[in-house]
Amino acid sequence: MVKIFVGNLPREADQEEIEALFKEHGTVTECSIIKNFAFVHMDDRKAAVKAIKTLHLHKLHGSQINVEASHGKNQGAVKLHVANVDKGDDGELRTLFEEYGSVSECAVVKNFAFVHMCNSEEAMDAIKGLDNTEFQGKRIHVQISKSRPRHEEQDDYPPPPQEGGYWPPHGYPGRPTRAPPTAAQLHEGPTPSPPPPSPTPPPPHAPRLPHAPSPAPSPPACGVRRAAL
Repeated sequence: MVKIFVGNLPREADQEEIEALFKEHGTVTECSIIKNFAFVHMDDRKAAVKAIKTLHLHKLHGSQINVEASHGKNQGAVKLHVANVDKGDDGELRTLFEEYGSVSECAVVKNFAFVHMCNSEEAMDAIKGLDNTEFQGKRIHVQISKSRPRHEEQDDYPPPPQEGGYWPPHGYPGRPTRAPPTAAQLHEGPTPSPPPPSPTPPPPHAPRLPHAPSPAPSPPACGVRRAAL
């Protein structure tokens, strides 16, 4: 089941007229008009894709209508891996997947390709319809890509030492031989450094002694006899 959005409808358009347009491309299970737009449900996805391509910008009562797939809130983009394709077949491969829905990107790498589809339901239909089928003389295999995210492809290094710096590459002469920190150590955080020693107080000054009084001058020696009178 595919839900199609039809916008920019003229006032003269009615439900029977819109339904008749889409029935030219496949089975229509439901059609409803709301103000100046409508929703059409088609049973087959390939028929719906063909109707979208044919009727988009189609003139109806002098107005060009807008036709596109209706994307639900819970539908997101999907990356598909396509095996056994030749490099240079990007355009043909994209056209093949566009039969099942919108393709935002298609790139062939060596003998495989990545196809990004905008809708998860369309991607699932593409897998069902194209997996193990013939393409350019080869049998291709289509599945959801299991490529690892970028952050998981990085080298398995522990965090750098807590005191700063980095771990040199494995086998590098300067790489420390000590074991990297364990998970428990990382959880506990860096080992706290001991507090710096308290400064030694300077020795107390020796008390100053009071100045001793200068000794009195000694009386002169009486070495001369007093003259007799």
